[in-house]
Amino acid sequence: MVGTRSLGHAERSLEFGIYRDGDNNLDDVQAGVIAQARAVSARDPGIEFLVEDTTSRRGFAPRHVLRTESYAIADGELSPRIELAPPRDMSDRATLAHFVRHALDRAQHNGAAQTWIELVDHGAGDAGGLEADHGNGIMTEDDMAGAIADGVAAHARAHPEDAARRVDGVVANECLMGSLGNISGYCTRHLKRPV
Repeated sequence: MVGTRSLGHAERSLEFGIYRDGDNNLDDVQAGVIAQARAVSARDPGIEFLVEDTTSRRGFAPRHVLRTESYAIADGELSPRIELAPPRDMSDRATLAHFVRHALDRAQHNGAAQTWIELVDHGAGDAGGLEADHGNGIMTEDDMAGAIADGVAAHARAHPEDAARRVDGVVANECLMGSLGNISGYCTRHLKRPV
């Protein structure tokens, strides 16, 4: 385990991206992943969490104001730089691809050995994937896999010296949303490992 006590440039063993779309009735319940990330990072300084959270719960803006909050969590603390933006369409392939690229950029910056992505949303059963109540609807499992591949490719183009970096794992935290089908498809196509 490698780590430091700073949210600045630090060596990390794991960059863990949390992509959370809380624009639905599970906003408060699923926000527990943020508290869990703080607790895990406090125990293990080798892990940094990169968070993109579309939410209307009380946080960095008044409750019931839908917005997207972006920040990092390391050593149990939130980064001093918290970006507040209008709500992003988390079911949009380009939005997820941008987040994946940002997570890989952070992983490179922090010297992380692995990068994992967690997709947190309401889900849509076996037929779907990321479900936006305020956006385009549902991002299918093929689009999720494609968005992750797009983010990996964007990172490689921007950082040819780090072109071998990949997403090492994906966690689907989305009402079970056909998780096995989603993750199996991604792993088979992009990680070249069946589940």
